[in-house]
Amino acid sequence: MKIILLGPPGSGKGTVSDQLSQDFSLLHISPGELLREEVQKGTSIGKKIKTVINEGKLVPAQFVVEMVKLEVEGTKDYILDGFPRSVDQAKLIDDLPIDRVISLEVNEEDVITRLANRRVCSRGQHSYHLTIIPPKNEGVCDVDGTPLVRRPDDDPKIIKERFKVFRRETEPVIAYYQQKGILTSIDASKNPKEVYAAVKKIVFNIK
Repeated sequence: MKIILLGPPGSGKGTVSDQLSQDFSLLHISPGELLREEVQKGTSIGKKIKTVINEGKLVPAQFVVEMVKLEVEGTKDYILDGFPRSVDQAKLIDDLPIDRVISLEVNEEDVITRLANRRVCSRGQHSYHLTIIPPKNEGVCDVDGTPLVRRPDDDPKIIKERFKVFRRETEPVIAYYQQKGILTSIDASKNPKEVYAAVKKIVFNIK
């Protein structure tokens, strides 16, 4: 199964992708995390990426596409988390086999409230919510034991900018896949368990 999961910032893409990956052995590919890993390495490219990400803007399409194609090469089952982010990126991966595209829908006001309590592990690979999906041990990731931190781009001002970018760049991607007949939209304002149940029903016909 090859899935694309789209949605605005804070719609729960990372949480749903993590659960799908654990439950169905899908390779979870998050271009955002790949970029953040490059930032953590402190390379010259990483420093440039950091500036772009913290401003809520998009990293150049070709660079991200090349990273993603390297990750999925030879992989049978995977989920692309929040990718592609633009129609240009979508067209550049038209040669990748995709079974289903899911769009998680949530409004800006709900996201700002939600992300005020979001925390991610220091490696940036696992997400939590202090009240809805808290870690077992306060301030520590359940999976890799690293400290939980607040992402710089979870600041309300940055979120508003990211929403502007999403509407301008990524909403056309949703229309692009809708025209292909492989897109389904889900109300992501509900609690995480309900959202995940809806995704499973669509992808695997599991209630």
